[in-house]
Amino acid sequence: MKKKSFKRFISAITSFAFVFSLFHCFPYLILKTDSILTSAAASESVTENPFNCQDDEEVPYDRRSWVQPREWNSPKIDPKDYKGGIMLYFDKIGLEPEYAKGTVQRVYFSITGATEPVSRIKLHFFYDTRLTVKENSNGEVITAGKAVQDFTTGSAMVEEGQLVFYAYSDENKLTKGSLFTIDFIVPETAEQGELYPFGISYTNDGIAADTFINTEQDDAGRLQMTYVFTKGIYNGYIKVIGEKKIKIKYDLGDVNNDGLINAIDASSVLAYYALTSTNKNPGYTNEQKLAADVNYDGAINAIDASNILAYYAYASTTEEDVLPLEEYIKSQ
Repeated sequence: MKKKSFKRFISAITSFAFVFSLFHCFPYLILKTDSILTSAAASESVTENPFNCQDDEEVPYDRRSWVQPREWNSPKIDPKDYKGGIMLYFDKIGLEPEYAKGTVQRVYFSITGATEPVSRIKLHFFYDTRLTVKENSNGEVITAGKAVQDFTTGSAMVEEGQLVFYAYSDENKLTKGSLFTIDFIVPETAEQGELYPFGISYTNDGIAADTFINTEQDDAGRLQMTYVFTKGIYNGYIKVIGEKKIKIKYDLGDVNNDGLINAIDASSVLAYYALTSTNKNPGYTNEQKLAADVNYDGAINAIDASNILAYYAYASTTEEDVLPLEEYIKSQ
């Protein structure tokens, strides 16, 4: 409960900073834009991060999250009525495993096909926290792109895994190109098959709902905004190329997987060694091979069988706490 309250506080402060910065630079704006601002009491929770499951799965944009602002005071707008082809999209990047670890990867969020002018933008960006945001030379977490080069822009980290970006112009000047870029540091532990998703999730943080509209907020601008937040956003990811490695589960020394380490396991290892010495297939699974090589020398032989048998004798007679097999072998 405390954690959620703290997150709500941080989100409110960030959104307040957004509104205050616009008011400071353009005091007349607040008088005009009450239709995109809502009371802090309107939101009782902070959006959870849907991109941080860390299950290496892509996260498509959730088109169901859009809620038409009640301040529009209009019938529900159908995005099917929009005749344009506006798209806001992130890169989908593949990295070779040998180059992925610890690299800095720039991600672009771009726009194309806008049919109506846009002058006010606020977006919440979420990402997998295995990635680390690298600030630009100005100490910003998001770098504004060419599409908003004539806008007043800003960004902030709401919390790890969530950023907010805004852009405002007193003229409707949005152009085709990059809306913004983010530099990510890929984890040093990155392995092939891992996928780190990121993207937009429509958010009303209780101060100012996400928006993408023109100055007039006319019918055409509202229709385009509705389309953007229901059909026009495409999320992205960074993926380490290759099949995901399957982690094999086994218990060292328990070759037959019966939950015990005893003479039966030692006997099985000896039989394996005898068969492989005569070029016969002993029929061990990968799990059994890993469990049998108790001294980690890459070979399964009489030494492993002897270690297992010695450990069995030790575990059966000691009056002290029994060491794990690996620690026992190291102590000998």
